[in-house]
Amino acid sequence: MHYNDETVDTFDRGAARYAEKYGDLRLYDAYFDVLLSALPCGPIKFLDLASGPGGVAAYVRNRRPDAMIVCADRSAAMLSEAAKRVSGALIAEVDCRDLGSIDARFDGAAFFFGLSYLDDMDAAVALRQARKKLLDEGVLLLASVTGEPGLSGAQSNHAGDRVFNFYRTPERVVEMVLTAGFEVLESHIIPSPSNATHPSSDLVLLARRSPGIGAVDM
Repeated sequence: MHYNDETVDTFDRGAARYAEKYGDLRLYDAYFDVLLSALPCGPIKFLDLASGPGGVAAYVRNRRPDAMIVCADRSAAMLSEAAKRVSGALIAEVDCRDLGSIDARFDGAAFFFGLSYLDDMDAAVALRQARKKLLDEGVLLLASVTGEPGLSGAQSNHAGDRVFNFYRTPERVVEMVLTAGFEVLESHIIPSPSNATHPSSDLVLLARRSPGIGAVDM
């Protein structure tokens, strides 16, 4: 089984527990506000990529009720949780490495911790796909677990279900975002949530789609 297939299967089985644990965190609200302030006035199109239970999308819906929101994830069970939380959201069961089935471009997007479940090759593809789905000057709010790359690999829960996590330094994540064709507007290192299974330092950054010196669309 491909490492990401196993991760998705684990999230499918634990979607309700994950949503209960992390679905209503207020830790990131200030960064969601930064994202919203960077979006244009009036109706917007917003993509919550690797949405999980839709935490970012729900915040956007609350602040921008006229937004067209798409929640995209490989986990059907996570998308079911997102549909409960984000009224009127369009649900897309897709792989963030291949967003061709989403027939829209967006003013803004979030990729909140999805990068942490992809190896370097797949993460680079996902970032390029995210860039392709943004309008010119579109913005991306990205969060990623940081840490020593040597810690990367499978982590098991109490039931023996495995999730593959990939750790990178903050500098490496920023480098990947730039290479994908974004301009980084701001970045912050913050502690992981107090109820996180594996405490870490997290990187949260806001980036804008650049005309793309060095960007490679695939």
